[in-house]
Amino acid sequence: MKISPRPAPHIHYHEHTRVIMGDVALSMLVIYGMCFYYYGVRVAVLMLTGIVSACLADVLCLAARGKKPVTHDISAVITGMMIPLMLPASIPLYVTAVAAVFGIFAAKHPFGGTGHNIFNPAAAGIAFVTVCFPSLVFSYPIPLELLPISPGADVVTAVSPAFTMMLGGIPGYDWQEMAFGNFPGPMGATNILVILTCLLYLVLRRAVRWQMPVVFIAVFCALCWIFPRGGMARFDTVLYEGMSGAVLFGSVFMLGDPVTSPARGWSKALYSAAAAAMVLTFRRWGRLEEEFAFVLLLMNAAVWGFDIIGEKIAGWIRRKLIETGTNKKIPKKTQL
Repeated sequence: MKISPRPAPHIHYHEHTRVIMGDVALSMLVIYGMCFYYYGVRVAVLMLTGIVSACLADVLCLAARGKKPVTHDISAVITGMMIPLMLPASIPLYVTAVAAVFGIFAAKHPFGGTGHNIFNPAAAGIAFVTVCFPSLVFSYPIPLELLPISPGADVVTAVSPAFTMMLGGIPGYDWQEMAFGNFPGPMGATNILVILTCLLYLVLRRAVRWQMPVVFIAVFCALCWIFPRGGMARFDTVLYEGMSGAVLFGSVFMLGDPVTSPARGWSKALYSAAAAAMVLTFRRWGRLEEEFAFVLLLMNAAVWGFDIIGEKIAGWIRRKLIETGTNKKIPKKTQL
């Protein structure tokens, strides 16, 4: 029998990988629709800039490796769509292009391309431009102020809730405004209700394993409740920490990437819990108001360790089942 190893994502049901990626792209298009409502036609220009830059970089890398583009591989499109959503709507187009190109050049193809990359390309691109252009990345326009395609220095910006908390203050937004995305921040990460709706759709379509975002959000909220910010009530801490920045968007669209996340269910749960704890740690003692991309890259580098721990837990459960005799037929998978 000849065994051919295949790269992730490993789909265990009849949906094709392209359909899974299509569901993710469709969900992000819904978020882009809300961004268009808040900021105008410039949102579409940013999306096209990200997609074109990522796809051109992908084609160049494939040509350099002596390979041809694969029609069903739209991972570069996903990366190009994801990056602008993590940036302000007023970001210069070249910053979006730099992030997309860096993500493909530095985080995808050096490790073997689609299915082999260790790090999430979108997270790598966001982290790179955050370090290179912090003043641009953290300048958020006011929602419902429609932006021209080439905004100048006269764009009115506002402080994000994450920055206010980083300085020790309390954001002045109520939960209704934040639920509908009417506050400054990364243009795709502020639409809380839309992101939650997209999560439900992706779970029902089995494009996302529900354990990872649910465990992440649950652990993150629990830690915020146990360790409230100074001067803030516990409920307010949970509300503002969970809705600000890219916490929710990242947990839905980036954390569960099947290529850069653990394989076994127990590993996924531990990985998500550790990521939640690290995000909160970076928020409390870090020097940047947006930390999710950096945390995700660190977690990507530790996936192998979580896979080992998850396998040991599953093996221990299987041995206990045998020893106790409670289940003579051992399940094929000891997962969550």
